Amino acid sequence: MHINSKFKLLLVIVLLLGLLSSLGATSLKDVVPNLSKEQLETLFSQEIVKGSSFSEDVSLLVPKNSIAEKHLLDSLKKDDSFTVVSLVYIPFPNNMINFSDSEKQLKIFNTMRSISTQEGIEYISHRAGNKPKLLIEKSWYLETPKSRTGLDDPVSSSLPSNASYYVYQRDTSFGSNVYQHDYETTDKEIFVKVVNLETIRVFSLFKAVDKGKLAIAMDTHLLEDGILLTAMATIEGRDPKVKVLGITVDLPSAFSRRTTALGNWFVEQLNK
Repeated sequence: MHINSKFKLLLVIVLLLGLLSSLGATSLKDVVPNLSKEQLETLFSQEIVKGSSFSEDVSLLVPKNSIAEKHLLDSLKKDDSFTVVSLVYIPFPNNMINFSDSEKQLKIFNTMRSISTQEGIEYISHRAGNKPKLLIEKSWYLETPKSRTGLDDPVSSSLPSNASYYVYQRDTSFGSNVYQHDYETTDKEIFVKVVNLETIRVFSLFKAVDKGKLAIAMDTHLLEDGILLTAMATIEGRDPKVKVLGITVDLPSAFSRRTTALGNWFVEQLNK
């Protein structure tokens, strides 16, 4: 009788632990509850869900009660601005499946900061006939916004709650620019906001975006079986279209394709 009682108690404890574990698990539907069935199916099929503040309420696309949601809601309040959002669902790579959540977060954090590996990434260029074209030619860390000597990618052994960096990049459309990268992290989320510290110019000549008026953000959210990657770009004080030498540059489209390229880069690096 005494042994039977101990067995029942053990069984109850196991069941309770299983219940608590399931309650702690987060599915894609839990994190972004406002997505439609079609949008969820799109994500699970490894395709991108996109949205633009011109045509829809993009706040429905980001994780609820997240750093990303707060950033987006603040961005949407700004006058004379527009925002594009992209979502990607990433199943855990084989090299991460057996990691603890803290190990996964550290792997994601170090991957997001591997800026030098962005050299050579491509995007789909409309001017090139919707074909892949080189996007980023040079990419490295700087000690200060004024310096130009490249620093190695940082690698951490623990996850900080906040971190800031300066990054130099040269791309094929907007030339050389310096950006500030600000990170915020939790046990489930890693968020980075990228702001331009210099005026961005088309063909390095004609102003496209004023200093500090571009904010590109990437956010990762740990799920029970993978990662939700959210990428956003907000531009202030600028018409959506820029005309240069008879060429019209559609900024929402241009930056949406850039965030897509960054998402593809992140997935590729995470699988290495």
